Amino acid sequence: MHEPEDTVVIRSATTYLTIEAAGRKLQDVRLGARPLRIGRRQDNEVVIQSAWVALYHARVEPDRQGHRIVDLGGGNGLLYRGRRVGSHAFNDGDVIRIGDPVTGNFVSLTYQDIGKRAQAQPTSPVQRCALDKPQVTIGREACDLVLPSLQVSRRHATLRAFDRGHELTDHGSANGTFVNGVRVHVHELKQGDVLQIGPFKLIYTGKSLDQFEQKGAMRIDARELVRVTSTGKAILDHVSLVIEPREFVALVGASGAGKSSLMAALAGVRRPDAGQVRVGDDDLYSNYHCYRSGIGYVPQDDILHSNLTVEEALRYTARLRLSIDTTAAEIEGRIVRVLEEVEMVEARQQRITELSGGQRKRVSIASELLADPNLFFLDEPTSGLDPGLEKKMMYTLRYIADSGRTVVLVTHATANITQCDLVAFMAGGRLVYYGPPAGALALFGVTSGDFADIYTKLGGRVGPPEVMRQGELAAEYRSWHEHNPQAKRAPTMAELWEIRFRRSDEYRVYVYERQTESEVSGVRLQAVAPGHFRIADEPVKATSTPVRPPPTDDASWLFQTRVLADRYLRLITADRKNLLILLLQAPVIGAVLLLAARPTALQSSPSTNGRLLLFLLSVVAVWFGVINSVREITKESEIYRRERLASLRIPAYLLSKLGVLAGLCAVQSLVLMLLLLLRVDFAADYVALTEYGFIDMTRQPPLGLWGAMLVSVFLTSLSGVGLGLLISTWVSSSDKAMSTVPLALIPQLVFALALMPLPAVLAPLSYLTGARWGMESMGSIAALLEPRDMTRCEFPGDPLTCEVYASVNYSPTPEHIGLVWAVLAGYTLVCLLLTAWMLRRRDAAEG
Repeated sequence: MHEPEDTVVIRSATTYLTIEAAGRKLQDVRLGARPLRIGRRQDNEVVIQSAWVALYHARVEPDRQGHRIVDLGGGNGLLYRGRRVGSHAFNDGDVIRIGDPVTGNFVSLTYQDIGKRAQAQPTSPVQRCALDKPQVTIGREACDLVLPSLQVSRRHATLRAFDRGHELTDHGSANGTFVNGVRVHVHELKQGDVLQIGPFKLIYTGKSLDQFEQKGAMRIDARELVRVTSTGKAILDHVSLVIEPREFVALVGASGAGKSSLMAALAGVRRPDAGQVRVGDDDLYSNYHCYRSGIGYVPQDDILHSNLTVEEALRYTARLRLSIDTTAAEIEGRIVRVLEEVEMVEARQQRITELSGGQRKRVSIASELLADPNLFFLDEPTSGLDPGLEKKMMYTLRYIADSGRTVVLVTHATANITQCDLVAFMAGGRLVYYGPPAGALALFGVTSGDFADIYTKLGGRVGPPEVMRQGELAAEYRSWHEHNPQAKRAPTMAELWEIRFRRSDEYRVYVYERQTESEVSGVRLQAVAPGHFRIADEPVKATSTPVRPPPTDDASWLFQTRVLADRYLRLITADRKNLLILLLQAPVIGAVLLLAARPTALQSSPSTNGRLLLFLLSVVAVWFGVINSVREITKESEIYRRERLASLRIPAYLLSKLGVLAGLCAVQSLVLMLLLLLRVDFAADYVALTEYGFIDMTRQPPLGLWGAMLVSVFLTSLSGVGLGLLISTWVSSSDKAMSTVPLALIPQLVFALALMPLPAVLAPLSYLTGARWGMESMGSIAALLEPRDMTRCEFPGDPLTCEVYASVNYSPTPEHIGLVWAVLAGYTLVCLLLTAWMLRRRDAAEG
């Protein structure tokens, strides 16, 4: 058989080197006691004809009981786990890559020591901490047991010895301490308990804590995943697969094939209707809170605020994701590290909105790398990129996997899937292939070498029975009818290809044998014929809904609020045009009100001009609040979803919004009232209409007339903020939010009960509007005469005998004014509670 011209084979008894180039897997070759030089020239022992390999690139030489590879000065160097090395001592399974960042191509050299692999001992602890002291501290620095991760607090937890054993105390850490999957604050340990702190897993033996390596050891085992739409369509149809640690896996298929649903299930983002996903020995869904900090998830849409610089966006993300006591220096060092990993250091001062699509994707990836996740999921990271950028993106992901992470991505593009270890083809919600990329071409009978031709095979229609019995899927067609003798419909192409896949060697090696390595209760694997395997028909019931996020202490909760408020304020000030528009609202509207207001508007209790002015003030205040807030949640929905997965607290999120928007409303209210002060007389003395005629009186509201009016305008605008946030949660886009604004504001005009009455039966509906309470508070402060229906008077022409608008009360007493202010504050609080409830309900629906 003719080998590709860059294929190199070296053989020995137990030690092999496998070389892959341009996606072509080459044969194992022998490594002996003689050094071998690798390069492009023909006088090398290992010749690789690739442009990104130097003439004399590297040398493999004996090293003690194994081998070492040494860089000979090739321009692209040697990369191990995504980092450049001058030399590297091989261990079994190590992969060295020679890559070209410009083109996204690389050569892979995999070292396999079969002899040592056969003698491998059971996994031993990476670190053992003896519990021979009265007190053992656990933390990131200067502790008895040091766990070097920014997900771990500097002083995270303490073990104290007592008569029966040890007691574990968590010191208010942000990411928590878990024992057997349950978050604890104080817990008495029992022998065999499993502790999880950040990315570290510890076993309590009674005399020691044994730490086992987690990084690069995350195995994903999905069993019988089923998800059905409300219309009964299966978007995941009994999908099972296993992803081994450090593998780079692509989920491929046409639109609607189920690949995004599969990834969401694997990442714990969206729970399937049935099935099970395990990470190592743990059920992902019931233990999601233990693993959330170790999962990186990049959705298709950008998950960073575009008005921030790259550095600012990553800094805020780090403050939210990493331990509270992480210092500014540690955060800055981590930012530089992740930007180096995605080759974006030069762009750290650029605004995200100024970056290209590929650069934004890289920054989104960098934001997920901040917490150093073990599992990395990406939804369409190459979408919208040109072929060159797509290849570079796949190159970046390949090295992220090499750095010790398990990487899973969804893509419909197939040009560069040869850079993946495994590819999963989805069709009609079914897994129709899972294995090495080259094996897919063989299974589907594609001779062109173009993976896109597989789509044609999967998307075709089943022909007439006489045609199908003679075609390439004839055996599968007959098998389907044998197992579905009563079916009144024809099989789909996805069903037929699934049958062929389940009879293939790829299914046996990459699904069946992998799943038999770790038994999971409730799942049965059946051999249906010699060499043919499938998962048992009974689906595993889905486990409990992910706990997302777990309770955190007050310090973490308040810290999140501060960070989110700081970021939100920075976002508002960064968008100068929008900020200018918001700030100009008050002076522009104030100038219009000055045209309508008279100097004596508030100097007479029956003044219709005064009532008109206060009515406009209450409606404008609600307008300010609604306009300021109506887009604030919906415009960052993708960012919110991602941060919720990383333990964002809904109260912290809403309070950060309320705090910043309250400041904006306070400025707008102050400007508006200062402008009115230029024309309107806010003196305390006024003329009141009583049954004895007009009488001079003095108003004594809390804080004085102008000050009390300012408080009312501010509280009314806050009610608008609450209403706007509620609308922003209810709608699905910013455009829909703005379209809903008139529907929210028009009722304010009608139900303010200042210019027109409502029937007594309908009047209580006014309690649902902020303008109604704003008008009542300001009418009480100004001691205005309650509005009256002049068509219903006992004595025509005498307003005091006319019927007062139903439910209106302008009592000027401080107690009544305080009560209405409390109602306005309560109105805002109710809106926030409804907003939180809707967000939580949406989280549950999406999870």
